[in-house]
Amino acid sequence: MWLVAAVALPLALLGATSLWNQYRTDRVRAEAQLVAQARTMAQLVDREFERAIMVADTLAASTVLASGDLNAFERELRAAHDLLSAGLPAGTPPAMLRLVGADGIRRLDTSWAPGERRPDAVRVLPHLAAVLASGRPEISDLFIAQQFNRPFVAVTAPVLSPKQEGHSSAVAAIGISVPRERFAAIVAAAGLPAGGFASVHDRRGMTVVRSLRDAEAVGQPPAPAVLAAILGAEAGMAPRGTGSLEGVPSAIAFAHAPLSGFIVKLNVPEAVFLGPLKATLLRSAAIGALVLAGGLLIAFMFAGRVVRAFRKVPRMALDGAVRGGALGMTGLREADELAVALAATFAERRRAEQALQESEARFRILADAMPQMVWSATPEGKLDYFNARWNAFTGPPAAVGPDDAWLTLIHPEDQGRLMERWQHSLRTGEPYEVETRLRRHDGTYCWTLARALPARDEAGRILRWFGSSTEIQEIVEARDVLKRGRTDLERLIEERTRDLEATQARLAQAQRMEALGQLAGGIAHDFNNVLQSVHGGAALIERRAGDAEGVRRLGRMITEAAERGATITRRLLTFSRRSALRAEPVDAATLLANMREILAHTLGGGVEVRVNAPAGLAPLLADKSQLETVLVNLAANARDAMSGTGLLTLGATAETLPEEECRRHPAGLRAGSYLCLSVSDTGAGMDAATLARASEPFFTTKATGKGTGLGLSMSKGFAEQSGGGLSIESSPGRGTEVRLWFPVAGEAPPAALREAVPASPAAQDQRARLLVVDDEAIVREIVAEQLEAAGYAVSIAASAAAALDLLDQGKPVDLLVSDLSMPGMDGLMLIREAQRRRPGLPAILLTGFVTNAAEIAIGGALSGGFSLLNKPVDGRRLADRVAVLLEGARLEG
Repeated sequence: MWLVAAVALPLALLGATSLWNQYRTDRVRAEAQLVAQARTMAQLVDREFERAIMVADTLAASTVLASGDLNAFERELRAAHDLLSAGLPAGTPPAMLRLVGADGIRRLDTSWAPGERRPDAVRVLPHLAAVLASGRPEISDLFIAQQFNRPFVAVTAPVLSPKQEGHSSAVAAIGISVPRERFAAIVAAAGLPAGGFASVHDRRGMTVVRSLRDAEAVGQPPAPAVLAAILGAEAGMAPRGTGSLEGVPSAIAFAHAPLSGFIVKLNVPEAVFLGPLKATLLRSAAIGALVLAGGLLIAFMFAGRVVRAFRKVPRMALDGAVRGGALGMTGLREADELAVALAATFAERRRAEQALQESEARFRILADAMPQMVWSATPEGKLDYFNARWNAFTGPPAAVGPDDAWLTLIHPEDQGRLMERWQHSLRTGEPYEVETRLRRHDGTYCWTLARALPARDEAGRILRWFGSSTEIQEIVEARDVLKRGRTDLERLIEERTRDLEATQARLAQAQRMEALGQLAGGIAHDFNNVLQSVHGGAALIERRAGDAEGVRRLGRMITEAAERGATITRRLLTFSRRSALRAEPVDAATLLANMREILAHTLGGGVEVRVNAPAGLAPLLADKSQLETVLVNLAANARDAMSGTGLLTLGATAETLPEEECRRHPAGLRAGSYLCLSVSDTGAGMDAATLARASEPFFTTKATGKGTGLGLSMSKGFAEQSGGGLSIESSPGRGTEVRLWFPVAGEAPPAALREAVPASPAAQDQRARLLVVDDEAIVREIVAEQLEAAGYAVSIAASAAAALDLLDQGKPVDLLVSDLSMPGMDGLMLIREAQRRRPGLPAILLTGFVTNAAEIAIGGALSGGFSLLNKPVDGRRLADRVAVLLEGARLEG
């Protein structure tokens, strides 16, 4: 008896320990299975968002949207709406798509009637503000759409401007409002036991959809303890006792979707979840205790019978669990009860294994139903599962083995990049993402986007990799088209810019020549005055040859008249010269004084010209010749507005514009220091309609052929290009005032270089031998006499060829004086040839017009061997220059 008891007691303790360990193992396995199911459903939630994001990104990259064709883009928007709304249950609100500008104004909305346009402001929810600021797609939390008073979640993608490379902000956004009912099918497919339910929550924990009593739960958070648990970890089981539904304790499994951050939560009543395991444990424990007690009581009497009966128990329990039928009898009640208990335990285990197999089958069904190609891999990276979509895309299933035959489906050029990225993810545990070309069943390669995330246990170890591959051929082609279109657009813009600059240069020159036409009458008047003075003075000298004092006085008058003519010529040449804008410091008072002198006769005797420019003004920064053109055109417009009679005032004032007054300034200037030039008249003025269009290109109120309409528009463009601006003030009967602002120069313009007048020629140079060359006989004779009067021995030649003949004959010449413009060989070529024959020969070039050749030659002026003088030049200045060059040649010799 004691022997039997000694054997029975350890066996009973061993059986109880085994039953308890088995219970704990089954519970951990059941919890892991519930968490894995939550992870799978979380990935399905992300697939819905990935689908919406792909549609939104495609719409955002639309070429018709970039071209501004809203009608064509509306058709694309509605086609995407039909795609996203397909498959929704009857009565479910469809997905809504909209185009919202960066200003928060809704441009298009699929809830409007086709072709309807009623732009209105929308609520700028946090996800929309984030998209417009960052230029990246965003997924919203649950919100109430005011238009329908229904809860939605939204996916928003940015529309980036082609001009904003390297800049992340968006010019508009594509929004897709996803009905929460889209996730109802996911929670309904959870297949939880009676009393259990599945739910989807946003990142804040607010309920999006629930499989049980959905209406009362939407927008509500779970219990605080449950909320803290599901927000505090990526996946797992909530602590026991934290969750209940109407007071019923529940086992809660949860998982976060990796892309969206949304949470899937599975609730199973503890009685349902742990009931079978507890019942099995209790029954087994009770039976074990009874067996132990009975064994101790009747061990001696029935030891043999008990042993024989209990030998049959395992086989009977196993057969009963397998067949599910009635158990045979051993003749010993305790043994029969133990057999029944063990059979129940075996049956529970078998049902658990069947549940696991059914869960795996449901996972395969869900994976096969997904639109993406789904695959999984071991922690070491060996792919061991592909869903039906993969096989449908690639053809017959590829052999998955040690050789990784699936890799042969990847384009050879992409295999190295794929494996490099895959190995990096395996080493670091980082998410896997790569774009490669995958061979389709018909042999063609299509671009696909492959992504994978690791599934980890509570300790952070990677259990498996779950991935998907999505075809993106159309997106890649659209990117290529957009890139090519951008390149062509940039090339076209460069060509148009060059054409525009050339056109602007031609228009500026045309405006300058138009201004020259305005000046022609006044210039003719001034030249006639000069000619009158010269002609009259010369006639008087001829009649009064014996009156030395009178001849000297008349000579001075003729000289002054000639200098005035030379001044007019220089201004005219500077004014008409074609050149690019070249900003320089300009003294406003001097400029306006010179302009008054030019305009006094140009505008006619009926127009009085006044200048109002205080002394001490800082110089302005602008192109002087272009500024003179602008002032002449404005003065001509003022004369026409006054019908040839009135007062024209040229003014200049200094202004400092602070930052706070920039927006109110009529010319829209930036803060800074400016000099304002004004041209005001006492003419008829303009009404508001005419004033609004006055600076438009080609707008003119003059009769046909009297004006081009470019004066004010080009004046405005010139002022703005110079860093300033233009404004016009006018009213009928009160005249017009045009004001131009220019930035103040950093420093005053340099003073004009004054040429030092050397002393009279030294005694040794008095009879220096000079050769004067000019094709005009009068000019040649006068220059020769001026130099002879200065004490030089002068020879003359009528052409460059004649001068070279004299040099070739050995005529002694110490200095050459030549005109620039002559038939055949010009003066510059003559000087070069003469200095080639006689190295070191000094030379002076006389010209009445500085051509390109003379501008090049001026670089050598006053350098010792060559000098340039503009006609007319008085005899003293010419003699002084001869003396300077001869002295330089003597010192060098």
